[in-house]
Amino acid sequence: MIYFFYGPDSYRRNEKLKSTLAEYRKKYPVSDLAVIDLEDEPDNWMKARDFLNQPSMFVDSKVLVIKESGAVSPTGEGKEWLRVLKSNLEAPRTFVLISDAKKPLKAFGFLVEPPSKTEFFGELDGRLLEVFVNKETARLGLKLDGNALSFLLGYLAGVSERSWVAVRELERIALAGFPDPVGFADLKKITSAASSDEVFEVAREISWSRNRTSKMGLLEKLLLQKKEPAHIFNSLAYQAKGMEIVRFADYDAAIKSGNMDYEEALLDFVL
Repeated sequence: MIYFFYGPDSYRRNEKLKSTLAEYRKKYPVSDLAVIDLEDEPDNWMKARDFLNQPSMFVDSKVLVIKESGAVSPTGEGKEWLRVLKSNLEAPRTFVLISDAKKPLKAFGFLVEPPSKTEFFGELDGRLLEVFVNKETARLGLKLDGNALSFLLGYLAGVSERSWVAVRELERIALAGFPDPVGFADLKKITSAASSDEVFEVAREISWSRNRTSKMGLLEKLLLQKKEPAHIFNSLAYQAKGMEIVRFADYDAAIKSGNMDYEEALLDFVL
């Protein structure tokens, strides 16, 4: 049986891999286990093959963990690796757990189709990012006030590996021992997000202002400073209230569908 976990969110992908292994160990406490990373040494697929072909004695099953299987070319000797994986798609007591950053090449497309057990881990955004941050905040026994949470979410939306960064920043806040709820001023003192506070502050001014000319001037200030439009957009979106939330949801859908870019959405919002 093959489990294929893939996508750019390596934190959640790794957590899924660990939890799947834990469940496996409960079911098969006596087993063979091998972990092979192919990213730097693709030729190690042969070690994986040998492990799978080796008869298991005195154990209930075997499990192979492969990281970055996509590093192996599907041509030349790699064709044998294809055959090895396909032959284990439905092996009842052999479990192959694969964790890759990217979708497989066409030749390995069977990894994202039944009977392979597949799960995609994309970068979190919008409500999904907020839910993740709230879950991790609760796990660490933290409480953030509204401004601190909005600031952190706006910062996270502009970085890659968001879940890793979120966990790192929240753990740093927890170790600081700030009184609950942690406020915006405290959060700025210790997190990497501190460098983003100007965008957040100006975005807050835009949100609060009822003067169209003032809003436009504040937006132009950020754009002239070469601030990323996506960062400005996310900082505004996470501070939105009432019907503005609906507007930003519509903007987000338009951006993702290619019907609008971030600068167009920002301009429409301030006007």
